[in-house]
Formats: sequence, structure tokens, C-alpha cells
Amino acid sequence: MLICKDCFKDEELRQEVQNEGITGTCDVCGNKGIVIDVSHFIDFFKDTLHLYKKSNKSQFTVLQIVQNTWGLFGKVECGEKILNEILTGFNPGYSLSDTVAYADFLQNRIDLWKNTKKQLREQYRFFVDHDLWDRTDYIVPTVTIKKGTKLYRARVTENRLSKFKPKGMGCPPKDRTKAGRANPIGIPYLYLCRDIDTTLYEVRAGFLDKVSVGCFKVLRDLSLVDFDFDFPFYTSYADEGFDRWCDLIVKYEVLKEIRKDLSKPLTRFDTELEYVPTQWICEYCKMIGADGISFASSLDKDGLNYVIFNQSDAKCTSVLCRTIEEVNIKAT
Repeated sequence: MLICKDCFKDEELRQEVQNEGITGTCDVCGNKGIVIDVSHFIDFFKDTLHLYKKSNKSQFTVLQIVQNTWGLFGKVECGEKILNEILTGFNPGYSLSDTVAYADFLQNRIDLWKNTKKQLREQYRFFVDHDLWDRTDYIVPTVTIKKGTKLYRARVTENRLSKFKPKGMGCPPKDRTKAGRANPIGIPYLYLCRDIDTTLYEVRAGFLDKVSVGCFKVLRDLSLVDFDFDFPFYTSYADEGFDRWCDLIVKYEVLKEIRKDLSKPLTRFDTELEYVPTQWICEYCKMIGADGISFASSLDKDGLNYVIFNQSDAKCTSVLCRTIEEVNIKAT
């Protein structure tokens, strides 16, 4: 079967077709141009299918998982034709119509974060088993925030004030610092956002609230642990080989679950115990020398949040005043 670059969404796969292919007609979508025989990727697709097992507890087929998680194919129809071709003469233990989940050799390692959270909440608070790091070959991804970068932080303005002064936009004093998603009680961290709109979501501003938005200037280059990162699925396989690729998949999935917990807002019925695992994660990041962390906002789909461990690494240089004129509520 001949396939073309448009069969794929993954940029590395598309580039591989362009670099290694010949002129012809795609058997999947009918396009004329550069094509390559699907056998060129046979090992990659077989190993991808090997990552999963048949599972009645899952709601998704392997095609749905591969497409939703890794974004391999240009269209679902392309993925179906290609995977059907791969399955000719190859039986991974399930069909394209079966629901699947990660195979045990991956899932047992991915569950380390779930097990660590349980330990932190119910068994140990300060001396939790560090297998999470030892068994996932944990080299955390980092992102650099350059000196001079502008970031933002919001506070709902009290009625008697027009807006807060710059010195009032930083962290509260240690004796007034409550436990947060990243910081333990009594240890202030500076929560910032990449843009102003995200701060308004994060501060949970309501209709007609007056909000002070502080503009902070980063005073030195900062190295942050990046929980909002992309995983190059095919490139990692091509560069690293199967065993190392599996290690990276575990790492990606564990960090993705941590990111969800960092981003997840508490409801009014949750307790501060929900904060403990992510506080522990931040303590670990600080221990290995990071200046903070970055993660996606759960309240603003395009927003990015930063937590700076040392508040003196950024200075509030000005304060804007905003009034909330519209609130959109969506129920599910």
C-alpha cells in the first residue's frame, strides 16, 4: 500500500514521507505526488499497537486513542485504512473495533503517580516513596523565562480602593500564606500568568468585580519545570528505539497527569488534602534547582500559568484596573 504525507498529521511522519518517498499515487486518499510504501513504517506501527491491550474497561479503540493522544493521522479514515493494512498478518491481540488500554508493562509504571498521591494523602506526608522518580527515568523538561519578560497577576480590588499599589500585588506575608495548589501553608510562591485575560479567570473574578492586574517584570533568566510540553511521538521512536521510547511514553503520561492536577481548580467541597501531592511535586522541583514551574490553565483554554518559587525574581512595575462586564457560564 502506497501512502502520502497527507495521510498523516504528525509533522515528522509527513517529513519522512517527503524525504524517502517516490512519485506515485496514494492508495489511501488518491493524491498524486510523493508516496512511500506503508512497509517503511511497519516496525513503528506494530510497536505502537504493542503498547495497548484489549480492555472492556476502556471506552476507546486503538485508533481513537492513537489519534486523540498522539495526533498521527491526517484523517480518521486514513488511520483506519493504514492500521487495517498493518493488521494483515499481524495480531496484537485485539481488532480495530475492540476497546483497548495501555498494556500492563506501561500502565503499572504510569500508575506510580496515582499510587504516590494515595501515599501522600493517606499514609506518609514527608517521607513518601520516591519510586516515582527512580522508575520513570525522570529527567524533567524545562523552559527558560528570559530576563525582562512581562507576566501578570490579578487581585479582586477591595471596594474602598481604586486599585492596589504595585507592592500590594506580590505574595502575602508568610504568616498569612494559605496552602495553594503549588505552595504549602506558610511558604509563599508567586503565581503569575502569561497574559492578562488568564489572570481574570484564575482569580475567579465575578460580574462587576473590579480587578487590579499587576504587570511583573522577570529580573533574571529563570529555569522552570515545564508541565505543558509536546511529546514528539514518532521522532522519539525513530531516535531512541523501543525500550527508551516506552520510558518516554511513561514519562509523558505521568507528567500529563501531574499537569492535570496542577491545573484542576478545587470545588467548594474539596479539602486542602487535594493540594498535598502537587505541593510535594513543587518541593521536588525546587529541590532539583528549578526556579519554578509552568502549566496550562484549566480555566482559560489558551492560558499558561507560572509559579515562581522566589518572589524576588519578579517585580511588579505597574498596575492596571479592570472591571468584569460579562461572565459566561457553561454547565455540563
